[in-house]
Amino acid sequence: MGVDVYSTNDQLGGPAIMYANGISHMVAPDHLHAIQSAMQWLSFIPSVRGGLLPISDVSGIDEIERKVRFTPSQGVPYDPRFLLTGTEDDDGNWLSGFFDKDSFVESLSGWAKTVVVGRARLGGIPMGVIATENRTAEAIKPADPADVKAAESVKQEAGCVWFPNSAYKTAQAINDFRTEDLPLMIFANWRGFSGGQRDMFDEVLKYGSLIVDSFVAYEQPIFVFIPPHAEIRGGAWVVLDASINSAVMEMYATSKSARGGVLEANGAAAVKYREKDLLKTMRRIDNKLRDLYDNLQVTTVAEKEHVKKLIALREKSLLPVYTQISVQFCELHDTPGRMKAVGVISKDIEWEDSRTFFFWRLRRKLAEFDLRKKIMFAGDVGRGKSLMTPIEASLLVKKWFIASEGCPSHSWDDDKRVLAWMGRNNELLETKISEMAKMHVADEVYLALTAGGSTARIGVAGIIEGLSRALSSMSLEQKENIKKQIEDLLHI
Repeated sequence: MGVDVYSTNDQLGGPAIMYANGISHMVAPDHLHAIQSAMQWLSFIPSVRGGLLPISDVSGIDEIERKVRFTPSQGVPYDPRFLLTGTEDDDGNWLSGFFDKDSFVESLSGWAKTVVVGRARLGGIPMGVIATENRTAEAIKPADPADVKAAESVKQEAGCVWFPNSAYKTAQAINDFRTEDLPLMIFANWRGFSGGQRDMFDEVLKYGSLIVDSFVAYEQPIFVFIPPHAEIRGGAWVVLDASINSAVMEMYATSKSARGGVLEANGAAAVKYREKDLLKTMRRIDNKLRDLYDNLQVTTVAEKEHVKKLIALREKSLLPVYTQISVQFCELHDTPGRMKAVGVISKDIEWEDSRTFFFWRLRRKLAEFDLRKKIMFAGDVGRGKSLMTPIEASLLVKKWFIASEGCPSHSWDDDKRVLAWMGRNNELLETKISEMAKMHVADEVYLALTAGGSTARIGVAGIIEGLSRALSSMSLEQKENIKKQIEDLLHI
């Protein structure tokens, strides 16, 4: 007490503390730049909750349907921001990234550096972005001047792994994007969660579960994409599975080079193909080994020892080769083709064509989500009707699409075609939704009047009371119109 411990308030609440621990999303050198950063952030967000996304015109800035030119090399660490923004090669040539040029704005970059989060635009459409850092990062915990025994600690955090801080950062970013009504793009390259004793004590599993909770509450489209030479393993697969919220989540993978599965190929081979299994396979398919075992049955006792030695040498020489083959065999189960076959991804995509594909997919999903929201709202008229789920609403839209002329069922996956159909039939779809709403109201009134007993009496009284309130707020012309409709219906 009474001792000056801190020399400045910055030691408690300055950028070096608040930016590094995730309290502050961004830092700026002065007030003007801070206002500019805030305005730039707001430019990604609808003006009201549930409003239209602020789509920018990218003409003269970037092309919508272009190739993604930056491609990472296998086994070579790289800055994951290059996937999003692009970069220059050694000769100064521009290699374009996934999003619109100069549109990516990173946030929370001072905290939990093994995850990169921010906002960007795809063809002018704002999106939330989460990407995996594949390089090793440092987490620095400063020494507290109030504790004379304290010392600064530096923790090395491996890339492609969720630690307690980065798992929490991921969950917080997802919640931020959800409250901003932004669609979400995740470039996934995680091998799982850190399982060390200290990280388990620091609640890494609890923060991992927060990611799942954030996905469950999401209402805008979410695309989980495995980029080139990336993989999803272990607990990361559980957290990112599209079945967590199948109404909004879809998973995709880069053709050929992406991998996915709970166990890595080496681990799966160690479990499924132990040494005894490898030896059994050798004896079944290696001709020389088969001949040696055949000779062992017919040779004399003196020669058997020599044959056994030849068998042991042959098996020893083949074991490394068969081990590699077993690993390769297990890896074949993790390829995009296999992931598509078992239904865990929607499609495998060529990396250079991914920008074009996801632009049209995003536009289609935004239009589809808007339409199904209207369908769900049309059914929300009372207790007699259960509210249609998002998946049921999407299935109804699909049914309408297939029933249209020239729209076979297989074309439902053609995003451009579905989007064109929605635009061409906008008035018809609005009419269908209005008819749905009218039928739901009619069904609700019918149920109230025919329920029998006290329910019917209450229902009749409620309908009359509702009509009385509505008529009292209407103009004379509106009252006469309703009166005429009732007279025509009842033949009064």
